[in-house]
Amino acid sequence: MIDEASFNFFCNKLSEVYPMHEVDRALCYTYFEYFELPKNTLYEKQGEIPMYQNFILSGFMRKFCTNDDGEEVTVEINNGPRFMASYMCLMDRRPATESLQSITDCKLLRIKRNDMDIVFEKGISVKPFTMQLLQNIIEEKNKFTMELATLSAEERYLKMLKETPQVIHNVPMQYIASLLGMKPESLSRIRKKLNT
Repeated sequence: MIDEASFNFFCNKLSEVYPMHEVDRALCYTYFEYFELPKNTLYEKQGEIPMYQNFILSGFMRKFCTNDDGEEVTVEINNGPRFMASYMCLMDRRPATESLQSITDCKLLRIKRNDMDIVFEKGISVKPFTMQLLQNIIEEKNKFTMELATLSAEERYLKMLKETPQVIHNVPMQYIASLLGMKPESLSRIRKKLNT
């Protein structure tokens, strides 16, 4: 059962992306469930079909993949409340190309993949919301890829420190280094130089 405060918070966040119709609000209340993840829990695994679309109410999660050398590469860390899933794999019902892991204790609202179809079919603003959300995700990924290609390691760290200090203060440095495309020792040198 979802408590009213968490649900209202969720609806307000969604309405920041696209206005939420009352029909969709009722559907979300019916099909989303509250879920808690303890710190350092591997929640969804690369190679398995993802079962849920997840909205992070609080806490920090990371999305990562394991490369051919067996190294974990962090590809996303949430900055505050937001959806997180292996999106295209979830929609296509195919094995995930990434894993999800809680970094801190997390509180989520989640919806089963099959229930998403019901909400899409019966909802009014869900489809345009989802299109807008996916467009935002694509733009965010393109921007991040451009920054990896054009900014120095120090510039990438300074940008993250300025724009998302809460990530810097709550997420282990090895995950931040991986996300920023550098080794932990390189990030350590940068932080020592900048005295951060």
